Amino acid sequence: MRLVPAILVATSSVFLSAQAPPAFSPGVQTALEGFDKGAYFEANEMLTALAFAPDGQVRDRMAFGLWSQFSTLLTNELDPDAMARGGHVSKPDPTWVKRLSAATPRDAIEEIVARARKTNIVILNEAHNSPRDRAFALRVAKALRPLGYKTLALETLSNNQPDIDRLKRDGVVRFNTGGYTKDPVFARFLREALALGYEPIAYEQTNAQTTPTGGVPEREQAQADNLMRKIFSGRPKEKVLIHVGLGHAVENPGGRGEWMAARLKRMTGVDPLTIDQTSVTDIGTPDAHAVAAARIGKTPAVFFEGASPLLIGRIAGVDLQVVHPRRSYRSGRPAWLIDLGGKRIPIPTHLLPAKGRRLIQLFAADAPSDAVPLDQVLVNGPSSPPVLIAPPGPVRFAIQQ
Repeated sequence: MRLVPAILVATSSVFLSAQAPPAFSPGVQTALEGFDKGAYFEANEMLTALAFAPDGQVRDRMAFGLWSQFSTLLTNELDPDAMARGGHVSKPDPTWVKRLSAATPRDAIEEIVARARKTNIVILNEAHNSPRDRAFALRVAKALRPLGYKTLALETLSNNQPDIDRLKRDGVVRFNTGGYTKDPVFARFLREALALGYEPIAYEQTNAQTTPTGGVPEREQAQADNLMRKIFSGRPKEKVLIHVGLGHAVENPGGRGEWMAARLKRMTGVDPLTIDQTSVTDIGTPDAHAVAAARIGKTPAVFFEGASPLLIGRIAGVDLQVVHPRRSYRSGRPAWLIDLGGKRIPIPTHLLPAKGRRLIQLFAADAPSDAVPLDQVLVNGPSSPPVLIAPPGPVRFAIQQ
């Protein structure tokens, strides 16, 4: 599956994987092909040079939009300053700050589990530039499994069924498994979900479902149709976790029309639990996030106004909105990544560069050449290297530079 990225528009994006791709410049096209082949470092260097001028200012908004998604495959998190230079920070909204200051936070996982008991469909979104959202999705999958949830529908998976069949057989996430599953954090989410007993289902719009003028409504309906055909028409009570990007989780139709969740709700007759984790963040809404994060400590939370969830922003047509803690780090890595568990593996000294940047990768010792890394990290010079994180078992290192 070739990765055709989401193009950031303001603070939202539209994933175009089954639609006609935009016309990229030759340099951008080469970078995208590099990511498809697993050449993370070279492709990221190319996108960075295309997106930013030598003084750090954004000079190509298309390249910047792509960089903002793909650079996190190497870094886990975006640089807030770079995103601000690209205009991806919302103006302060005093009503949001006031409401978050007065609202009551609750533990996000506990609230999701309580509500998931009352339905058989949970729809969770992500920002395509946030591996942290994928780490949280893994936490949700783990929490839902004891409730009988056993199907994991992923928007990003390849529509080539042999790729998915091979994934189910050997549990190896490969470059052709999906689009954003090239992110080691997303690959971990998928591997561990398989180990928990989840069945992976692809439901993205196919080329056969695409017409030149269909646009967003066509895609939303195709996704809902595919979920009905593959799951709910034959198994209406199947307990399913559906992972989507951004606004596909909106279940309440508004001025933007019916998104996938709204269509699926109507077609199944089931009221899904819909969850957004992209509206209050340190990247898009730093002022509101700072107020919220100061009140929740180290645990993701959902905020309530009285007995009702607080819902704000462009993706307010959902049941819950998750707010993540402020950034913190341990062993040179984001705390949310460390908290997922796994053994911490120091980088051997001989792999560190004497100067400059290098990508250090970690694979299972027997991983095939097209496997997504278990983990990877950019290092700058030989001092204070971060750790790598892996499941139990023998591993091997690789470098890109």
